Amino acid sequence: MENQLIEKFKKRLEKAKREIESNLKILKKPPEFGEDTVDAESFESQEFANQLSVAQTLKPELEEIDAALLKISKNQYGVCEKCGGDISLEILEVAPESRLCKNCKRQK
Repeated sequence: MENQLIEKFKKRLEKAKREIESNLKILKKPPEFGEDTVDAESFESQEFANQLSVAQTLKPELEEIDAALLKISKNQYGVCEKCGGDISLEILEVAPESRLCKNCKRQK
Protein backbone atom coordinates (compact mmCIF):
# COMPACT_ATOMS: atom_id res chain seq x y z
CA MET A 1 0.00 0.00 0.00
CA GLU A 2 1.23 3.49 -0.83
CA ASN A 3 2.68 5.61 1.96
CA GLN A 4 0.25 8.40 1.08
CA LEU A 5 -2.74 6.11 1.68
CA ILE A 6 -1.27 4.76 4.89
CA GLU A 7 -0.73 8.31 6.14
CA LYS A 8 -4.35 9.15 5.27
CA PHE A 9 -5.64 6.19 7.29
CA LYS A 10 -3.24 6.96 10.13
CA LYS A 11 -4.63 10.48 10.42
CA ARG A 12 -8.21 9.18 10.42
CA LEU A 13 -7.34 6.61 13.09
CA GLU A 14 -5.54 9.17 15.26
CA LYS A 15 -8.49 11.56 15.00
CA ALA A 16 -10.96 8.80 15.94
CA LYS A 17 -8.73 7.81 18.85
CA ARG A 18 -8.65 11.38 20.20
CA GLU A 19 -12.43 11.65 19.91
CA ILE A 20 -13.02 8.36 21.71
CA GLU A 21 -10.54 9.22 24.46
CA SER A 22 -12.22 12.59 24.92
CA ASN A 23 -15.65 10.94 25.12
CA LEU A 24 -14.38 8.37 27.60
CA LYS A 25 -12.97 11.11 29.80
CA ILE A 26 -16.34 12.89 29.80
CA LEU A 27 -18.26 9.67 30.44
CA LYS A 28 -16.16 8.80 33.51
CA LYS A 29 -17.55 11.80 35.36
CA PRO A 30 -20.86 11.21 37.10
CA PRO A 31 -23.58 13.63 36.00
CA GLU A 32 -24.49 16.42 38.37
CA PHE A 33 -27.96 17.86 38.18
CA GLY A 34 -27.70 20.08 41.26
CA GLU A 35 -30.94 19.00 42.90
CA ASP A 36 -31.02 17.10 46.14
CA THR A 37 -34.24 15.14 45.74
CA VAL A 38 -34.82 11.42 45.48
CA ASP A 39 -36.01 11.77 41.88
CA ALA A 40 -32.87 13.65 40.89
CA GLU A 41 -30.66 11.02 42.53
CA SER A 42 -32.51 8.26 40.71
CA PHE A 43 -32.13 10.11 37.42
CA GLU A 44 -28.42 10.69 38.13
CA SER A 45 -27.93 6.98 38.84
CA GLN A 46 -29.65 5.97 35.63
CA GLU A 47 -27.73 8.56 33.60
CA PHE A 48 -24.43 7.34 35.07
CA ALA A 49 -25.36 3.75 34.20
CA ASN A 50 -26.07 4.88 30.64
CA GLN A 51 -22.69 6.62 30.50
CA LEU A 52 -20.92 3.47 31.69
CA SER A 53 -22.71 1.45 29.04
CA VAL A 54 -21.60 3.82 26.29
CA ALA A 55 -18.04 3.74 27.65
CA GLN A 56 -18.06 -0.06 27.51
CA THR A 57 -18.89 0.06 23.80
CA LEU A 58 -16.18 2.63 23.08
CA LYS A 59 -13.34 0.72 24.77
CA PRO A 60 -13.21 -2.17 22.25
CA GLU A 61 -13.35 0.37 19.41
CA LEU A 62 -10.38 2.17 20.93
CA GLU A 63 -8.49 -1.14 21.20
CA GLU A 64 -9.11 -1.82 17.49
CA ILE A 65 -7.81 1.63 16.59
CA ASP A 66 -4.72 1.14 18.76
CA ALA A 67 -4.07 -2.21 17.07
CA ALA A 68 -4.33 -0.59 13.62
CA LEU A 69 -1.95 2.20 14.62
CA LEU A 70 0.50 -0.39 15.92
CA LYS A 71 0.30 -2.22 12.59
CA ILE A 72 1.08 1.03 10.80
CA SER A 73 4.17 1.54 12.96
CA LYS A 74 5.30 -2.03 12.16
CA ASN A 75 4.61 -1.68 8.41
CA GLN A 76 1.92 -4.38 8.64
CA TYR A 77 -1.13 -2.23 8.00
CA GLY A 78 -3.66 -3.45 5.45
CA VAL A 79 -2.70 -7.11 5.88
CA CYS A 80 -5.37 -9.61 6.92
CA GLU A 81 -4.60 -11.21 10.28
CA LYS A 82 -6.19 -14.48 9.24
CA CYS A 83 -4.96 -15.22 5.71
CA GLY A 84 -2.15 -12.70 5.28
CA GLY A 85 -3.74 -11.23 2.16
CA ASP A 86 -4.36 -7.58 1.46
CA ILE A 87 -7.34 -5.83 3.01
CA SER A 88 -9.08 -3.95 0.21
CA LEU A 89 -9.23 -0.18 0.14
CA GLU A 90 -13.01 -0.55 0.02
CA ILE A 91 -12.97 -2.09 3.50
CA LEU A 92 -10.32 0.26 4.89
CA GLU A 93 -12.26 3.30 3.67
CA VAL A 94 -15.28 2.17 5.70
CA ALA A 95 -13.37 0.85 8.71
CA PRO A 96 -9.68 1.74 8.74
CA GLU A 97 -9.23 -0.39 11.87
CA SER A 98 -10.23 -3.58 10.02
CA ARG A 99 -8.15 -6.65 10.82
CA LEU A 100 -9.61 -8.98 8.20
CA CYS A 101 -10.03 -9.01 4.44
CA LYS A 102 -13.44 -9.34 2.83
CA ASN A 103 -13.20 -13.12 2.37
CA CYS A 104 -12.11 -13.78 5.94
CA LYS A 105 -14.86 -11.48 7.28
CA ARG A 106 -17.42 -13.58 5.40
CA GLN A 107 -16.06 -16.78 6.95
CA LYS A 108 -16.23 -15.33 10.45
